Formats: sequence, structure tokens, C-alpha cells
Amino acid sequence: MKAKDAGVGTDNGDGVKAEAASDEPVEAADAEEEAKVKPRVVDRRRIREDGEVSEESAEEAEETPRVPAYVEQLQAKVAAAEEKFKEYVEKIDKDTADFRARQEREMERRTQEVKKQAVSGFLGIADDLARATAAVDSGISQGEEGSALDTLVQGVRMIQGRFFQELSNLGVEPLSAMGAAFNPEEHEAVRMVEVDDEAQDGLVVEELACGYRLGDAVLRPARVSVGKYAGE
Repeated sequence: MKAKDAGVGTDNGDGVKAEAASDEPVEAADAEEEAKVKPRVVDRRRIREDGEVSEESAEEAEETPRVPAYVEQLQAKVAAAEEKFKEYVEKIDKDTADFRARQEREMERRTQEVKKQAVSGFLGIADDLARATAAVDSGISQGEEGSALDTLVQGVRMIQGRFFQELSNLGVEPLSAMGAAFNPEEHEAVRMVEVDDEAQDGLVVEELACGYRLGDAVLRPARVSVGKYAGE
């Protein structure tokens, strides 16, 4: 009985051991197959200083594409070129503003110079008027009204001559109107006058106020009367 029991136990033990040995190769093969089929997962999450994983950092790392080095170099060159262009435009704008300011100052200076020259010429005329009126006052106070009047007339004529001389120095010339054909660019017709001579029809027969020109520009047209032939 003991021998049989021992035999049975031996057989059972060998059977179990044989069965366990036969299962080991199968499990290894299954593990290899699972390793081949199972995808590899890479944890790209960042660990913060407190030890917690930052999901946002992991998402940013996955979403942000990597740029090749030559593309980064090109981007840097483009940024540098844009900065230089911006500086160049700013410099051009500044130079233009400075040039415009200089031109305005120069124009103002020239205008003041022309005004100065024009006014300086008429200051002498003002002095002549002052002397003429002083002479008249002196003659009247001494009871010499006739002599004072002659002095005034001579003084006014002298001042008039000097005045026209100053106008001529500035390039101002009187317009010739008397006897000329009516020209609307140089003459201003104040009235029409009937004439007996047909040859005077459309001509200036009377000059009421002299006109003046400066170069080719008319400063003031002459005010005139124009003849109109009445006929028989």
C-alpha cells in the first residue's frame, strides 16, 4: 500500500512538473507576440517642480512643430532686413521733415528780405512828405500863404516823381491805355462814350485811373472810357 501510494504521488508530481515545463515556452511566445502588437507609448508630459505632470506643457510640445535650422536662419535674416527697412523709412521721413522745415524758413527769409527792400524805398518818400508839409506850415505861420502853396505843389510833384521811380526800381510799369484798343485783360471799362469818328470806335478815349503791371502780370487794370461810334 505504501509503495503504491508513493508511486501515485511520484506520477502525479512528474505529471505536474511536465505540464508546467510544457507551458513555459507557450507563455514566452505569447509575451513576444503581445510586445510586437502593443504600440509604444512615449510620455512627453513635463514634470513640474512640485512633481506633478503638466498636461498643457505636453500638449504644447506635441502641437509646436520643430522648424529646421535653415528656416530659422532665414526667419532671422528676414526680421533683420525688416528692422533695417523700418529704420531707413524713419530716417527718410525725418530727413524730409527737416528739408521741408528748412525750405519754409528760407522762403520766409526771402519774403522778409523782399518786403524790407520794398518798404525801404518808400521811407524816403515819407520823409519828403514830412518836409513838404513842414514847409507849408512854416510859410503859413509867417503869413506867406502864396509862397507856401507853391512850395507844397513843388514838393508834391517831387514826391510823385520819386514814388514812380521807386515803383520802376521794383519792376512795376504803368500800362499804356490812352488811344489803345480796348483789352479786357489790361483795361476795365467804366463807361461807354459816343464818338463821332468811326476810327475811335472800340478805342480807349479817356483814362480814369492808370493801370500797372509787374513783369507779365497785371497788378491793376487801367480804368478807362471806351469810345462807341454812334453813326449818322
